[in-house]
Amino acid sequence: MKVLKEKNTTIILENGWIEVDGEAEVFGFPINKVVAKNKSIPVYIRKGEVKIEGDYIALEGNTIPKSWEKLAKKKYSRIFLYGDVDTGKSSLATYLVNKMDGLKYVLDLDIGQSDIAHPGAMAFGCAKKTISISKIKMEDGFFIGSNSPMGKEAKCIRGVARLNSKLNERMNNDDKLIVDTTGWVRGKKARNYKLAKIEILNPDVVVCFDPFIAEFLDSNSNFDVFNVESFVVKKRSREQRISIRSKLYEEWLENAVEREFKIGEVKLGNTTLFKGKLIEDDDFIKDILDSKVLFVEKGYDFLNVCVEEETEVSYEIIKALKNVFNVEDVCIFSLGQLKGLILGLYSEKYLGMGILKEINQKSIKVLTKIQSNVKLIEFGEFKLENMKEYIVRVP
Repeated sequence: MKVLKEKNTTIILENGWIEVDGEAEVFGFPINKVVAKNKSIPVYIRKGEVKIEGDYIALEGNTIPKSWEKLAKKKYSRIFLYGDVDTGKSSLATYLVNKMDGLKYVLDLDIGQSDIAHPGAMAFGCAKKTISISKIKMEDGFFIGSNSPMGKEAKCIRGVARLNSKLNERMNNDDKLIVDTTGWVRGKKARNYKLAKIEILNPDVVVCFDPFIAEFLDSNSNFDVFNVESFVVKKRSREQRISIRSKLYEEWLENAVEREFKIGEVKLGNTTLFKGKLIEDDDFIKDILDSKVLFVEKGYDFLNVCVEEETEVSYEIIKALKNVFNVEDVCIFSLGQLKGLILGLYSEKYLGMGILKEINQKSIKVLTKIQSNVKLIEFGEFKLENMKEYIVRVP
């Protein structure tokens, strides 16, 4: 342990702890002691005696960008943060929560590195001054079931619209909304996705971490554009991001228990499973598949074929099944391969995540720490094995 006398100094703490007898803050939040574990934290020391243990570097002055300070003094009510991966969006959201006046809500739309919900979901909460927006309690959310919006734009936009409607019911005229978003900003699809969210949320200001982003914003819109500098203590690698998500899953499943729900008493969402008419004794399907067929169900535009063991199926077979049964979607799967599938649990609002343990035509068993009454279980699009994500074929 080291003991230092510091004044007007920022200590970037990597791993360890720091205790300050004096005046100190993290993103505008006053602290006396803070612990950093696998995450760098910038501690600004106005003055005081500092006890510190672990890895750190000391920098002269306050590392918070001046543009952040100017933004926090503005009278904006709805603030939309628009920036690339690792530019400091969540850090700026935390800073604004601590520095702006009035009651604040944070809407977290970053489904890859969610702070308020778990990865794969959007959420919002009412914010008090905090060291991180990850400390904000989720009031409601929307389950996406994917950790990237690419290819899931329509469902994500549905989520934005749903949560915006619920926020409008809660918020008063003097309340403020801070919107944190994904780092998917490159390419036409990404821009159109962001513009659609802006259209729904109708912010007073779009805060851009890169001045080139502002060039693609609609000049005829009613919002201001405010450019800020990027500030990231340390950029994260792809491996670190995967590791962070794994830890978040562990937190959301801590003390989880297995719950059993009867099919029919709880609705299944984002899946066609058990929603078609059973087809008996179809020799054509049995003849073309290598695995034993357990059941086949056909709906208006889909065909689900449940096999005993997971099997590889060629495009030609899928095409043949589409033509024979006149459907758009064909899914050939085993119930076993669905084990570990991420699930979203709802009552009247979003409750949180679960993991599929077992499913048949009568019941579904879910590992979750949610104890409330569950009315809807939504299927995700990946499963967890040792807290690592694997894409799975889901009917």
